[in-house]
Amino acid sequence: MSTVFVTGGTGLTGSNVIKLLLQRGDDVRALVRSTADAGPLAALGAQLCTGDITDPDDVKAAASGCEAAIHCAALLGGASQDLADFHAVNVVGTTNVFDAASSHGMRRVVALSTSTFFDSTVGLALEDAPIAQHPSDDPYTVTKLAAFREAVARAAAGQDIVTCHPGAIYGPGPVASRALARTSFNRVLLAALRKKLSRYLWFPVTWVFGEDVASGSIAALDRGVAGERYMLDGRPEDVMSIAACCNRICDIAGVDHHVEDLDASSDPVALEAEFGPTLVAIATKARANPAERPLDSRTALRLGYSPLALDEGLADLATWLRDLGRFA
Repeated sequence: MSTVFVTGGTGLTGSNVIKLLLQRGDDVRALVRSTADAGPLAALGAQLCTGDITDPDDVKAAASGCEAAIHCAALLGGASQDLADFHAVNVVGTTNVFDAASSHGMRRVVALSTSTFFDSTVGLALEDAPIAQHPSDDPYTVTKLAAFREAVARAAAGQDIVTCHPGAIYGPGPVASRALARTSFNRVLLAALRKKLSRYLWFPVTWVFGEDVASGSIAALDRGVAGERYMLDGRPEDVMSIAACCNRICDIAGVDHHVEDLDASSDPVALEAEFGPTLVAIATKARANPAERPLDSRTALRLGYSPLALDEGLADLATWLRDLGRFA
């Protein structure tokens, strides 16, 4: 048993990380901006520390006495993106966690990242693929790439850091309000179930259940190798567009509704205002460079990672949303 420091604890990934850590007997110290949404975490048994990920003193104080950290806090892509805000959370916040871990002598930091800046066209698994020569320039991708470079540099210098790169995360979370945040894939799937969504940008999506991301992150904490990256995706056969996944959950839930795929090249300026620069950039790149993303063997073999089938996860999500009274 150890004490693990978790950032982004009220989010979908962070809250599932906390739940699984507590279930196996670890103590958890969670950094939260306020306790307003964090009641479910306290009920699970987490120790809450109020603070801001962008404040190095807050992070260092909250992390005191912890043996390891799982860093989930991030500002996610949305329709409106301010580079300074994204830099403060995704770059400065990550640096603060790494500094606190070094100061306290933590044995390892697991940092949650993204796969949007890797080159998927070179024939390598994304665990080994280089960074794309021309990654997207939206604030989310720019700042997550900067944070990843910082993790790589720190690991090369001897700090024990591993990175985990999940696909599109969906599924129940202990903090329902945050699991259904505006930028969440859950929110999109719920809109389809409520018949409020008729179209969505086409690009292939690697769907992954929230608890799988959490369990994979904990496995990386336990069994990963310093400096390595791990892809926390769903099953290769479950890769599909957002519209297709919306239609799948509607079928599973018995909702008579259909969502159409939308080509990003039809009107990119208008679509950016509707969907945000991150998703338009992903969709444009996918249309120009179609590539498959197989489940990476290193993640599966080294971490014992085995993701849930999409239909099972969507059924679980639909039941959870219905029990919350979010759709009939």
